[in-house]
Amino acid sequence: AIFYYAGHGYEHSGRNYMVPVDAPQPYVPENCISVQRILQKMQQQRTALNLILLDTCRKCPETPPQGFFCPKKVRTRPSPGRCEDAEAYELQDGEYSSGIFMKYLKKHVLQDKKVTHMLEDVLEDIGRDPLVTGRQVMEIKHTLKEARSLTDPI
Repeated sequence: AIFYYAGHGYEHSGRNYMVPVDAPQPYVPENCISVQRILQKMQQQRTALNLILLDTCRKCPETPPQGFFCPKKVRTRPSPGRCEDAEAYELQDGEYSSGIFMKYLKKHVLQDKKVTHMLEDVLEDIGRDPLVTGRQVMEIKHTLKEARSLTDPI
């Protein structure tokens, strides 16, 4: 099972939250969606692999500017609240935008290798991207006990 979320998020007391577009500010856990709750629901299905991909910014700027754009047509998605100091950047291409994470995930997602190795390849590509070097950090957490790939037969 795969769950992918791109948008605002934050971390509070070791728990990750996704922020709905209509959540009132200041953001509080009661108005947001707990990632741990999503994982719990996925685990109840007894799947061989549960993968949650969060393409979220967890940086807490003092005052996030409206429509903030970074140099070279890269945009950050700032998220308020107590959270880790991490940003997620987007590439603007006309009217469309795609996160840097998604750019490299698409490159590696169907490789026939353990999912953790595939994600490490994404991490390495992000680390070499001159638009975000030293500014965007990817975190991988897992509890895999067996080698699982997204190309495994269902």
